[in-house]
Amino acid sequence: MSRQPPARILHVICDLAGGGAERLVLDLCRSGGGAFAHHVAPLHDTGVLRRAFVDAGVPIHDLGRTRGRPGLRAALRLARLCRGFDVVHTHLWAGDTWGRLAAGLAGHPCVVTTEHNTRPEDPWRERLSVALHPVSRVVVAVSPDAAEVAVRAGVPAAKVLVIDNGVDLSRFSAVPRDRPVRRVLGIGRLTRQKGFDIAAAAVAQVDGLELGLAGAGEEAFPLRQAGADLLGWRDDVQPLLADADIAVVPSRWEGFGLVAAEALATGIPVVASDIPALRRVVGDAGLLVPPEDVDALAAALRALRDDASLRTRLATAGPPQAARFSLEACVARYEALYDGLLTVR
Repeated sequence: MSRQPPARILHVICDLAGGGAERLVLDLCRSGGGAFAHHVAPLHDTGVLRRAFVDAGVPIHDLGRTRGRPGLRAALRLARLCRGFDVVHTHLWAGDTWGRLAAGLAGHPCVVTTEHNTRPEDPWRERLSVALHPVSRVVVAVSPDAAEVAVRAGVPAAKVLVIDNGVDLSRFSAVPRDRPVRRVLGIGRLTRQKGFDIAAAAVAQVDGLELGLAGAGEEAFPLRQAGADLLGWRDDVQPLLADADIAVVPSRWEGFGLVAAEALATGIPVVASDIPALRRVVGDAGLLVPPEDVDALAAALRALRDDASLRTRLATAGPPQAARFSLEACVARYEALYDGLLTVR
């Protein structure tokens, strides 16, 4: 009996930066096995994860679009590219927009779109996104909250499927901590969404604590001025978490909250914003505070600094909570989705 060739999956994304969406695409590409051949088509050829894609042997199809300029040539090039793939999978606003335009031009019958966040950047982008949703056979939301946002924006509920992001639990293990609490760590893009300005103000209220931030973005300068130790973008998340005493995830909005799950897997106490996505990821294994509430965040940090039993309880509860969001389960659900779409095509 002849072996079936692997199904070809093309991921269309803005660039290969180090955010949660790009990391999900990398994880899917790495986990393809023999059944799926994953390729990636970034609109822009930049991004700190590019080397990781290359090292993983993932074919990269650069589209050469210039930021801030019409990308019609890139869209036509992408439309031609789409015809050679079984599934076109789009990610983030630019990838969703140009990917679905190109797939529509190509008449591609099998388009998947993943909604990675819960807040549109502006109304006209939301209207354009909704107008293009008919091109997508399935809209995947990374959390129930993201699914609700998509439905409220006009996506038919029957078209929306929730697939939680996943943590590669093999990369993380709980690290015993028997030392004075000093290092508070935040990981993520240095943008307003992530709320690190709130974390900097809160840490400044608590004696003995210092804030380290791993990431890059437009708020780097004001965060440095606020006293944060900027570590730049880092791909060695595990040792950073192992060296920290508290993880802080003060996001104003979030689609999932992968950093929170990774911190839980490391057995580090987590303080996060009490927003739906983070509430679901953290559960009772961390402390939740109202978003943008500096005093509440400072009080939670102070409690963790002073209460060893609280730190121990949260450290113990973290890994089992993180195990609810395994990468294996995430990949399996995406592959089942691909299989189902290709079966009924």
